[in-house]
Amino acid sequence: MKAIHSKRRRDQGRGIALLALLCLTGACQHHGPLGEKAFVAPERLKLKSSTAQAARYTSELPGGTLVTVTDRDLSEEGVLWAEIRGPEPESRVGWVENRFLIKADLVEASRRLEAEIRTTPTQAVGRSKATLKLRLTPDRTAEENVITVVSSGSLHEIVRRERRPRPTPPLASIPESDDFVTTPSVTLPPDQKSDDWYLVRTPSLPVAPAGWIYGGSVNLEVPPEIVYFVSTGRRITGWHKLGTAQDQFGRPGDHYLVLEHRLFGGVEELDFDRVKILAYDPLTRNYLTPFQEDLSGRFPVTVSMLDNRGHFELTAADRSGQSRLYRYQIDENADGALRVTRLAPLPNRASRR
Repeated sequence: MKAIHSKRRRDQGRGIALLALLCLTGACQHHGPLGEKAFVAPERLKLKSSTAQAARYTSELPGGTLVTVTDRDLSEEGVLWAEIRGPEPESRVGWVENRFLIKADLVEASRRLEAEIRTTPTQAVGRSKATLKLRLTPDRTAEENVITVVSSGSLHEIVRRERRPRPTPPLASIPESDDFVTTPSVTLPPDQKSDDWYLVRTPSLPVAPAGWIYGGSVNLEVPPEIVYFVSTGRRITGWHKLGTAQDQFGRPGDHYLVLEHRLFGGVEELDFDRVKILAYDPLTRNYLTPFQEDLSGRFPVTVSMLDNRGHFELTAADRSGQSRLYRYQIDENADGALRVTRLAPLPNRASRR
């Protein structure tokens, strides 16, 4: 028994020493002081009586609950845990892994960011290839802007894209500081000097509804019915559903506004350099291209459709290089065919961003 207690004391001592070392090196600063307010990130979070693997569950809190951190400790496995107290009147107390909590000030900042982009339409949908850090800004030179991490396979609604210089020395050589937490499927071109970042809405994480993620570890989820109609030498960077047509048997097919970018030789800072419409033909059950124009611009592109008529608009550079707002009208006839008409040119204007 003395040997067991001695080993337990040694393990606890090592845990305390490791926690102190983490704090001294700044690694635990993101976790905040005791008494801080934090939000529960998962949909449901079970509280345990201690940090031990065999500890019993004491209660459960729903996602989005505001809690108070009363203590922190490292488990025998080296995992950081937090003791939390839930809101009154129950004031449930228990231990949870610290990674399941998001500091209250970071949640509020994420919500403000979501409010800024609430009326901006989704330009594309992406799925993360790895566990990624969700940040308040497109910058990975520090950790203070990290809101939380989002799991591999999560879907994100992309509303904006930024191109930022890669930090030097490359942070990719330091996995624990990189923006993808696990990297088995991530390959960085050695000559790439800049990184893509996406400003996203996060449907899978309601408590922190918006933030920036590293674009190099995101696959765009292009609708399968249009992915094979990409122009030669280009890739699809965004899309908007325009409506649905049905054939004589009631089988539906969707119309899409599609944004594309050159694979080689294009301007990487631009989000697209070609705009086209892929219209579903109910007679042949295939896709036609009633509209295509080479326009170089940035997100967002906005679309408004009501029944069989609507319009889309975008900001792109004209021949003189000035930013201009282009507007097009869309009409759908009784057979489901689309006609696109460019409306009167609008005055030159600076980019809306």
